[in-house]
Amino acid sequence: MKSVLCLDLGASSGRAVIATYDNNNNLNLQEVHRFPTKTLLENEKTYWDFSYILKEIKFGIKKALEIDENIQSIGIDTWGCDYGWLDRDGNLLRNPRSYRTPMEEKILQEVHEKISMEDHYEICGNGHFSFNSIYQLYYDINYENILENGAQEFLFMPNLIFYHLTGKKIWEYTIASTSGLLNAQERNWSKTIFQKLNLPWKIKGELTYPNSTNYSLTEEIKKELNLNKNIEVVCVPGHDSACAILSTKLNEETGYLINGTWSLLGIETDRAITNSLGIKKGLVNEGSARNKIRFMSMIVGTWLLQSLRNHWREQGENIDFEDFPILGKRSSLEEYIEITEEFLNCKNMESLIKNKYFEKYNQEINSKEDILKITYNSLGNKYKESLELIKSLSNKNINNIVLLGGGNQDSFLIETIEKYLECPISLGPIEASVTGNALMQLKK
Repeated sequence: MKSVLCLDLGASSGRAVIATYDNNNNLNLQEVHRFPTKTLLENEKTYWDFSYILKEIKFGIKKALEIDENIQSIGIDTWGCDYGWLDRDGNLLRNPRSYRTPMEEKILQEVHEKISMEDHYEICGNGHFSFNSIYQLYYDINYENILENGAQEFLFMPNLIFYHLTGKKIWEYTIASTSGLLNAQERNWSKTIFQKLNLPWKIKGELTYPNSTNYSLTEEIKKELNLNKNIEVVCVPGHDSACAILSTKLNEETGYLINGTWSLLGIETDRAITNSLGIKKGLVNEGSARNKIRFMSMIVGTWLLQSLRNHWREQGENIDFEDFPILGKRSSLEEYIEITEEFLNCKNMESLIKNKYFEKYNQEINSKEDILKITYNSLGNKYKESLELIKSLSNKNINNIVLLGGGNQDSFLIETIEKYLECPISLGPIEASVTGNALMQLKK
């Protein structure tokens, strides 16, 4: 029976998962290793500890093969936008900077003095989030003189891992589509964007599309892992959300809502939708593995709930996620606050929510029950606004939403979504990214 290994890395943790079909054609997933995706703080900037992450990945591969020697291939997916620089010898020049490093507003202003937000959005269809690759690259080249310091090419995170396992450089389409550097209609690099920003064309290679390229582990890696057989690394969708929607069937009237650190609510379309209204509302066009475009809203999602839980536990409160539905239901509040990018990097989520509520309603909230209820309400309202705008701009009648990801374990979040979206909800896989990663490999 064919087995494959899925390396699924999120911004908080990574894991190695063995996937197989059983005799009844059911997909079985076995997590064999999990590790934190560690960061390092250098000069007030946050970097991914890549040598640690790679060490844990190799340990995960070794452990998986000890459990199942029939593993035939490996697929890698990660979060979007971040990348690493290689020097002329193909060595990693420094740790990849994390999207959690705040980007100065002047960088965004400079970029859009060279290409307006409207023109940029019409070409690439990406939202203008400060962590997007386009701003990071512009900063590296113009403020850190990365090219003068030896940088030759950049690789997105899943492609950087792919390179260290196979020795082959690829620039996979779905992960590249998060960068702000593609022409969304042509589904390739935008010469206009590169020229406007004076970004050297040579810092990247041709795009590779999912399921088109496989390479074996290098002899060095095989020796390190004590392997005596070839294992292919498959070019699955590099972006975890592109993997996630492969875990479910979508039609013209079905949308999806992936609930993780980010909430991604959207649809698959044949063409990018770059109406200027999308700029103001954070709507993005990203690549899909099904020869389509994912048109969706990016919302700071269950990160709010994760941050509240972490804050309260640091304060000595024995509160965990399973307590949230119980607490949230005790509050009768129906108000909500606006969720913005500001919530992504705040140091005290409880304080920020309380302050935003006071600013809007001139009333204080203090109980955990009320704070949680406002958080859930705010997510629900954001989902509602996003769905209405997506339906309007796409001219599609979305009659059903499939819920994917870890948020499916939160019964109160599901109730909130049903309440605000007012349409049928169905539950897809909790392990959506791993499932999509596995299905792409198993169908080869």
